[in-house]
Amino acid sequence: MTNTTVDDAIETGTVRVNDEVSLTYERRGSGPDVVLVNNFFMDRRSWRSYTASLASTARLTSYDLRGQGDSGPQVGEPVWEDHITDLSALFDQLGLAKAVLVGTSFSTLICRDFAVAHPERVHGLVLAGPAMSPHGPQRLRRITKAWLKTLDTGGLGVLYDQLYPLVSGDAAVEAAGPIGFMGRKQNFLGIHTVESLRAGLAVSVKAPLDPDIMTRVKQPTLLFVGGDDFSLSTSAVEEMARLFPDTTTVTVPHGGHLAFLEEPEWFQREVVKFIERVAGPGD
Repeated sequence: MTNTTVDDAIETGTVRVNDEVSLTYERRGSGPDVVLVNNFFMDRRSWRSYTASLASTARLTSYDLRGQGDSGPQVGEPVWEDHITDLSALFDQLGLAKAVLVGTSFSTLICRDFAVAHPERVHGLVLAGPAMSPHGPQRLRRITKAWLKTLDTGGLGVLYDQLYPLVSGDAAVEAAGPIGFMGRKQNFLGIHTVESLRAGLAVSVKAPLDPDIMTRVKQPTLLFVGGDDFSLSTSAVEEMARLFPDTTTVTVPHGGHLAFLEEPEWFQREVVKFIERVAGPGD
C-alpha cells in the first residue's frame, strides 16, 4: 500500500490486491468509517460533489473498481466475485474493522454480497437506486445486455444518449436542459473508455440477482430511491423492503434512478441519520 497526501482534505493511495490488480483510493473527513462503492458508470472522484457535508460527519473512503479510473486494468474475463475480494482487500490494507457501505445502482449488489460474506465488517448498507428486483433477474439482465450491445455497436456517446433519459428523473432532465445534458455527457466521456465500461457491463450481466439473497442481509439497510426510477416501481420497492430484514425506505418523489445525484443534501441528511443509528457518532 502506498499513500500520497494530495491536500489537507484528501488522502490518496494504492492498495494491491494481487500481482496483477491494484486499486486507487481516496479518503476524506473524520468519524465512523463509510466506504463509497462506485457503480460502473462513475469513478471515485464522482462522489466528491455529492458527499461534501457528509465528510464532516464520517471518514469517507472511495476507490476505483478494478478496470476503472486509476485502478489497474481488468485482466482476463471479468468475474463478479472479484469485486467482493477487492473490497475485502481494501478493508484489510486500510485497517477498516467495520464500516457502513454506500452503493448506487449495480454497486449496491457489491455492497449486498460483501455484507452477506463478511457480516462482521458491515454496520449497515445504504443502497441508492438499487439494481435489484424482488421478482427475479430477467428484466435487469436484458437491460444490461442491451447497454452492452449499444456500447459495442455505437460507442460511448451513443450509450450515454441512451442512458441519460433513463437514469435521470423527468424533472431533472427538464431542469438541466440541453446545456446540462451536454455538460454531463462531456464529463461521462472524460472519465470512461470503451474498455472500462465493457468490463463493467460484462461483469454486471453475471451479478447474482436471486431475490432470496436480500433476505440474507442481516444488517440495517437504507433504501434511497427515486419515485421516477425507470427500473423500480413503487410496488417493487415495497416488496424489496420486505425482503431485507431491517429496512428504512426514503423515496424522492420526482427522483430518477440516481436520485442521490439530484437531491444530494437530502441524501446526505438521511445517510448521517443512518450512520448515527447503526454506527454511532464516534464508533
